[in-house]
Amino acid sequence: MRALVVLTIVLAPGVAVAQRAPQTPASCETLASLSLPNAAITQAQLVNAGGFTPPANPAGRGGGGSSALAGTLGAVPDVPGRVTANTAGLGLGYNGGRGVPPFSALPAFCRVAATLKPSASSDIRMEVWMPIAGWNGHFRGTSPNGLGGVINYNAMGVGLSDGFAVAGTDTGHQGGGTEWMQIPDKVTDFAGRAMHETTVAGKALAAAYYRRPPKYSYMIECGGGSAAALHEVQKYPADYNGVVVGGHAAHLTRQIFGQLWLWTAAHPDGAAVLPAAKLAVLHEAVLAKCDTLDGVRDKLLENPLRCAFDPRTIECPSGDGPACLTTAQVDAARKIYAGPTNPRTHERIWPPLYPGSELDWSFFTDAPAPIGIATSTLRDAILKDPSWDYRTGPFDFDRDVTLADRSDIARVNASNPDISAYARRGGKLVLSGGWNNALVPAGAVLDYYNRVESTIGAENTRRSVRLYMVPGMIECNGGPGTDTFDMLAVMREWVERGRAPKSVIASRVERGTVVRTRPLCPYPETATYIGSGSTDDAAHFVCK
Repeated sequence: MRALVVLTIVLAPGVAVAQRAPQTPASCETLASLSLPNAAITQAQLVNAGGFTPPANPAGRGGGGSSALAGTLGAVPDVPGRVTANTAGLGLGYNGGRGVPPFSALPAFCRVAATLKPSASSDIRMEVWMPIAGWNGHFRGTSPNGLGGVINYNAMGVGLSDGFAVAGTDTGHQGGGTEWMQIPDKVTDFAGRAMHETTVAGKALAAAYYRRPPKYSYMIECGGGSAAALHEVQKYPADYNGVVVGGHAAHLTRQIFGQLWLWTAAHPDGAAVLPAAKLAVLHEAVLAKCDTLDGVRDKLLENPLRCAFDPRTIECPSGDGPACLTTAQVDAARKIYAGPTNPRTHERIWPPLYPGSELDWSFFTDAPAPIGIATSTLRDAILKDPSWDYRTGPFDFDRDVTLADRSDIARVNASNPDISAYARRGGKLVLSGGWNNALVPAGAVLDYYNRVESTIGAENTRRSVRLYMVPGMIECNGGPGTDTFDMLAVMREWVERGRAPKSVIASRVERGTVVRTRPLCPYPETATYIGSGSTDDAAHFVCK
């Protein structure tokens, strides 16, 4: 098997396209006097190599129970598995597996902090980090995970280490509370304006510092940050040249009902019925039926939509047993595979989870309460009732969903499929999702891609958009699939050299070694084994 150093060569072509030209930056401190619309610069200082210390996080770190990143440190997991607080939202796999550099390893940079106030109630905190040496000539914007409330210093460190002038925002509020959802201006900031204002100010600061504007601008986001990235594409088409979106947590007001449905299904009458051991039984039954549908026995489903599995087939004849499911467990699993529907109209509210994802259901089957993002959004943004509690006020998948669809509430969603203005300007969009994702089902990104194609047409979609589904991957990295690939490098080739992406080689890395490679294929194509050669080598697969 190839060593990790080979992975770096294969998955980091962005190094080849970097445009590192000598430049003499202006003095960092002079940027403190720069006048920018709607902005008050609060800090402009040189940070020596390895000298950055993150400020204390606001209480709660991330909005509504999110795992938003704010200066967290920790090793990237050796073996792909559950997304950790250190990696959620950043999508390490999307960055070629290069990981989060410790702050002690960051190069010297000019750090500028500002507060943005595009409206009377706005309080947007932002920072721009610009490398003193080795600027690649480009700009990168970043957003926090979950419901925001922090600046994602980890993502900023990744962008800085890659040579970008990088800007980050807290999306217009601080800390983990969600009371801001009842303030219209702050909702507007969260719904894209904060990222846009940060982008405009960030580019202006970079132009002043380097004495020339950035040539190309990029975003690469996964999880909660995907909404900020898609708001840019949909509302501010001139801001970015290339945007990569994974995880697709971009339709918040429907996504939360999917998450509430999953917890409710796994907790009939409030009691958990699907222990981890039974998730393993369910998963093995799925693999026994569907693993070889793609021609390869590898414990992965290349396309779970082809798997017709009914958990009733492994129901215990009576009582319970270690290798079967009780009637209550079968009912719970069937509800999860079916997904949430309106009990009155039978409308599908949100996509279901797909066969193959069972081991990751523990996100909600093991949880003593529904995910915090869902309950806090329902309480503060939709019901607007600070006294509401899920333990005393049951979820209403008819009335509450209808209320959430109101335009004044649903504007937080980045779900508009009309990206024609972005496409006309030559903007490129790469969408991606893990088939095993239990937090945001893969169907969310599939639905969005199909709606984009229906709205702007197949030819415009072909010129501007690609979708890559990742077998076995969960939210942003992790799971049993090939979850390491460099979508930013792919995007830069497309934007800077006009080389439209085809298949993308992805790797599974265990303890620093590449143990499997597979091609990720542009949807609707899938990786197909040619019938000979190692099934752990991408060279023996074609997209069709």
